[in-house]
Amino acid sequence: MPIESLKADILARYKSVHAFCKARSELSRASVYLVLSGKYPGRMNAQIARIRAALAEPEEERPPQMPQPPVSAADLVDTLQEIRCTHCRRLDRRECMSCRDQTGREGSELFLRIFGTSEA
Repeated sequence: MPIESLKADILARYKSVHAFCKARSELSRASVYLVLSGKYPGRMNAQIARIRAALAEPEEERPPQMPQPPVSAADLVDTLQEIRCTHCRRLDRRECMSCRDQTGREGSELFLRIFGTSEA
């Protein structure tokens, strides 16, 4: 059966079908799983051909998944603090330093979550 051999080819190059789908973002994860289960409602042979073409494509020719961040973590924190200060309605400014500390922690965590690194 071509479906079993397709799954075997995927598993020969990747740790799992999930890893293959993650590496090949041009393919719909749902479509790949439907094809491999034999339940794809459309043109099965066309989808098998697309999956085989993606499997044949060398990894080196693909662009990197995450480009360098366009900003540094410090720039992100400074911008967040500027936005907060602009919109602050407090009359008593004694808590400014604790607000800055909190913004620094939040900005660093936001940078880490978005770009996957702690510094640019």
